[in-house]
Amino acid sequence: MKLSASAESAVLHREAELAERYLRSRALLERARRSIPGGFHLSGRPLVDDDTTPLYFEGGRGAIIRDVDGHEYVDFLMAFGAHLLGYAREEVDRAAAEQARRGGLLSLNHSFHVQLVEALLPKLPGAEMGAFFKTGSEATTAALRIARAHTGRRMVVRAGYHGWHDWCLPLESFVPRGLDAQVLEFRANDPGTLERILAEHGKDVAAVILAPEMVLPFEPAVLHELLRLTHSHGALLVMDEVKTGLRIAPGSISERIGLVPDLITVSKALANGWPLAFVAGKRHVMQAAAGMHYSATYHGDTVAMAACLATLEVAEAEKTREHVELLGQRLIDGLNGLAQELDVPARAYGEPLSAMPFFRFTYPEPAQNALVTRLFYREVLARGFLLHPRHLWFICGAHTQQQIEQTLGGCRSALVASLQLLRS
Repeated sequence: MKLSASAESAVLHREAELAERYLRSRALLERARRSIPGGFHLSGRPLVDDDTTPLYFEGGRGAIIRDVDGHEYVDFLMAFGAHLLGYAREEVDRAAAEQARRGGLLSLNHSFHVQLVEALLPKLPGAEMGAFFKTGSEATTAALRIARAHTGRRMVVRAGYHGWHDWCLPLESFVPRGLDAQVLEFRANDPGTLERILAEHGKDVAAVILAPEMVLPFEPAVLHELLRLTHSHGALLVMDEVKTGLRIAPGSISERIGLVPDLITVSKALANGWPLAFVAGKRHVMQAAAGMHYSATYHGDTVAMAACLATLEVAEAEKTREHVELLGQRLIDGLNGLAQELDVPARAYGEPLSAMPFFRFTYPEPAQNALVTRLFYREVLARGFLLHPRHLWFICGAHTQQQIEQTLGGCRSALVASLQLLRS
């Protein structure tokens, strides 16, 4: 998109103004570039760019996060969904601290290992046995290892983002040769793509792994068809509910639509910021794990387990899952109303449901779409609302109706300001 000289000047002037807001953040980035590859942890990449958006934060409470330059934001990223209840929830952190004082990570086994599995299994459809891990990437990788052990097959078919391990990355130069023959991809919202893969490779496929947020628009019938196709070839269906599991009512996408997967993975909504993941499934499938190696030093950590038990209790008492869907739907409706009011090609929607909303511009020209996106999200941040331009958002239990209305007001102001810059 070619800007007029006056519009380009206005954009550059605004960029200079915004850069002055984040001086400490930029100074930290310069230090980090001398000691951290790329200058930041992968999940800490800039929302828009290095200079005109915040990069470093120093604390959070409830739904509010504070950057190192002293600015506060209503946060809709929530550490990429790891805080179901909001930052620094007292009951959760107190339970974790008390368990840490008892030793936290102990030799061999702990009663929490049994107690928490027993608490989680009834919340996940078809789950009869389960095992703990520390991250979602570990959980999805373990689920596939279990599927291979159970079926005696090697190949995997996937749809979605399942973590950072080699098997679920694009086939770059640093990924071992041969993975492209073992891990195939299909389009989640097009069962025909899975059907064609299984028609050719079905006898060798151990599992189909699917992140349900990839089915857009969300159609339960599509997920049921994917399960049918998978089972028709003797493979297992792994529902990767690392993002969605225990975030929505009654507990998962699978349960919401009456689907019983062979294996299910959950993580982000488990322990309100404390690292924990869980793989569960049917007994005859999970039994395969008993004969293979799937443990690591920190899998038995009880601090995160104590946090998880407290999170489950608070979420149940406060009906957090119903709360986040209600507020998420209000945000989606408000953003769509805003786009219509200002006659801007854009839409808000849930990925896949309202607890995980997103807002996307839909200009037909890619350059114009990218420019408006960049301007809008910078202006939103400057108004005190942390919204991600490329990743779905998360509503937490600490968000309030008032904050949603404030966010909609901030988005309206940001969009008007962005359009005015382009028309300068």
